[in-house]
Amino acid sequence: MVAGPISAALYATSTRPDTYFEATLEDVDPSGTSTSLTAGGLLGSFRALDDRQTWTARGGNPILPYHPYTRASVVPVPTDKVTRFDVEVFPTFAKIATGHSLRVTLTTSDTPHLGFTPDQLQNLAGGVYQVQRNTGAASFVEIPTAPADAFTQVCSICVKTG
Repeated sequence: MVAGPISAALYATSTRPDTYFEATLEDVDPSGTSTSLTAGGLLGSFRALDDRQTWTARGGNPILPYHPYTRASVVPVPTDKVTRFDVEVFPTFAKIATGHSLRVTLTTSDTPHLGFTPDQLQNLAGGVYQVQRNTGAASFVEIPTAPADAFTQVCSICVKTG
């Protein structure tokens, strides 16, 4: 069982002063068919974390990153420098069947759900991102799990009589 909030910690470079990353968690069956479970995104200039409101996993990494999303928290992404981005992926509860696997897909848009301001678009336009996967900057995903018996079955429609 996947149970709770999820965070994708990305180490990446950008050729522009902003980035946008969309992380989608998918359940992949043995035939390769995938089902989207949840997703989340982050505009890189809003990457600042409020440590007091961020939930962390046992190792200290964010599992529910809290970004203030205020004008005061905006910091341009340094161009061509490895930068960390903690993407909040919305919490979910999902049973993963035997033989299935999880996949995280990264994209750079969430159309039509998200729109950018003209200034944000200008800072994003033409950007090239490189997500790092090396020992010095290893991108990773924090996914909480629980045994299937940790949850009790609840009826979906209960009728109270008499």
